[in-house]
Amino acid sequence: MFEDIITLPLEIQFPFATGYTAYLLAFSGIRSAHKAVDTIFIILIFSSIATLFFAALEGYGPVFAGASSFVGTCISSVFWRRVLRFRVRYFMRNLDISWANDDPSALATLCDDTQHEVTQVAVRLNNGSWLRCDDTSAFNDAPYAPFLVSPSGDLALYLTHEDTPDGNSRESLTTVDELYGARLTYVPASNISEINLRHRKRGA
Repeated sequence: MFEDIITLPLEIQFPFATGYTAYLLAFSGIRSAHKAVDTIFIILIFSSIATLFFAALEGYGPVFAGASSFVGTCISSVFWRRVLRFRVRYFMRNLDISWANDDPSALATLCDDTQHEVTQVAVRLNNGSWLRCDDTSAFNDAPYAPFLVSPSGDLALYLTHEDTPDGNSRESLTTVDELYGARLTYVPASNISEINLRHRKRGA
C-alpha cells in the first residue's frame, strides 16, 4: 500500500498527507475504536478541505498555497476537536437524537473533555486502597499535568494521599522535589477497580 501511495502524483500525495496529519490532530487519543474505513473517509474529508484551500490560493504560487493549505487544514481539525465536536454532541442530545458517542470508552470521553478541567483524581485499587491527587492545580507546571490515562485504562497521577483499606490516610510529602521535580505514580489497569474524577468549568 505504501508503495502505491508514493507513486501517486504530488497533487494527490500532498492533500492525502495533509488530511492524515489533520486526522491525527482531530482524533488524538480517541482513534483506537476507528476501523480502517472510518480512518480513510475522515482523511478524505480533511484532504478535500486541503484541496479547497489550495485551489483558492493557487494564484499566489504553489509554495504559498501548499503551506497555507496545510496550516489551514490543521487549524480546521483543531477547531473541530476543540469546539465543533462538543457542539454537535450537545445538539444531538438536546434533540434526543442520540445520547451516545463514538469514543472508545466513557473514560476516554471524561479525559477528552477539554471544556472542563480535572481538579481531583482518585483511584481505587483491587485491594481496597485508594490513591489520590486532591488538588491537581498544584501540578499545573508539571510535565504531564493533571494526570495521564491510556485507552487501555492504565493511569499515572501525582500521588498526594493514600488511603488504606482499614481507613488510615497518609499524605505524601515527597511528591514534589525542588531539585528533581514532580513524581508520577503509575497504576496498571489490571490493578484498578474504580476511577473517580472531579471536573469544573474552566475559569470557574
